[in-house]
Amino acid sequence: MGTWSTDILGNDAALDTLGALADRELSFTDLADELRGDYIESDAGAAVLALVEVALAARGLRDLPHTEAVEAARDLLDDERATWLLEQTDRVLGAGSEVYELWQEASEQSLSEWLGKVETSIEDLRQALGTAALAGAVGGGSE
Repeated sequence: MGTWSTDILGNDAALDTLGALADRELSFTDLADELRGDYIESDAGAAVLALVEVALAARGLRDLPHTEAVEAARDLLDDERATWLLEQTDRVLGAGSEVYELWQEASEQSLSEWLGKVETSIEDLRQALGTAALAGAVGGGSE
């Protein structure tokens, strides 16, 4: 199964995603294709969650040691792509998601710990994008 921890970046697929991002070889088209079906494979789900985390780091809201990935994210994870990632999280955390199923099979404590971290990151990015949308809106606006 590879390396897993309750940290969002604590698995092989997440670290592979950061490596591809740092090397500027990450394909959002390929990721979108992987997410189109009825079932989301573990690697694609982990990639979405890893990208949410690195999007936060690129906005100065997380301190990650993966500096090359964070630098690349500043160029690649604009508000539009970050919003798209957030839209994908509902499916990654639902039925038909292998990564979610794997965590459900783990202990209840591990699932709860992992899910808490994931939900915090999702909410933090929603708030960051909401703030950005409000700051960029003429005459006000909302998320």
